[in-house]
Amino acid sequence: MNKLNPFPAQKIIYFLLVVFMAVGLKYTYSQSTSEDLVWILGPTASLVEFITGEQFVKEANIGYVSADQNVAIIPACAGINFMIAAFLMSALTILYRMKRKEYLALGVLAGFAAAYGATLCANSLRIIMSICLYRTDIYTTWITPERVHRLAGVVIYFICLCLLYFGVRKITSRHDLFPARRQKEEDGNFKSSLLSCSIPLFWYLLITLALPALNQASRKNPALFWEHAWSVLAVSYLLFVLMFLLVLCYNYEKPKHGTTGNCHEAANSDRGR
Repeated sequence: MNKLNPFPAQKIIYFLLVVFMAVGLKYTYSQSTSEDLVWILGPTASLVEFITGEQFVKEANIGYVSADQNVAIIPACAGINFMIAAFLMSALTILYRMKRKEYLALGVLAGFAAAYGATLCANSLRIIMSICLYRTDIYTTWITPERVHRLAGVVIYFICLCLLYFGVRKITSRHDLFPARRQKEEDGNFKSSLLSCSIPLFWYLLITLALPALNQASRKNPALFWEHAWSVLAVSYLLFVLMFLLVLCYNYEKPKHGTTGNCHEAANSDRGR
């Protein structure tokens, strides 16, 4: 009798480990000061400084403040919630697709590294866009800097999360550590395209809306929470539809497996006549 394969059980253990790490990161962030978040705020400030030329100085218990005092990179700019969503999404995707049990721990580390890098890029883009928007004359009584800043954050974070997922999915479909995916997934169709875009949407809404709601954020400041919630829902679903249409068009325009071979066979057949 064949012994039961312990590999699925080991995957479940690593799934739980990833969730535990995400919860720990969320709790640590809720208790952290700017000094505790230097590991993410510092590299973000350096990247923004490199791209924009804006000089940032570290201020104790505040964060990183620009030389003209107009821009501050504070704990709220750390993007830890985005990092948690990116880590859960990428690590669980890698573990789910992994076919070598000895590399499961490496998959967790790869997911964390991917989430950290994506967070640095997303944070930097958001801050750079905020600097540009802050200096434009577009504001009215209804179009406030806070609302524009929030919408810009939703756009950047959701797009970056989608790009991260597509990147992880692409790598895991080509690398030897992962099994060859089914023909349907490789070629793409309506269902697989919808699923590909739904996964980033799920993780983004879970971290940005579901968990804050469960944490009673809606009771602390109901008006602000619901304005934030409707903004996130409207913008993220609009981006979801656009991303889905792009992925669907790309999948259907991509040549199917075996098409090239069939063409060559037809050409060779014609030559032999």
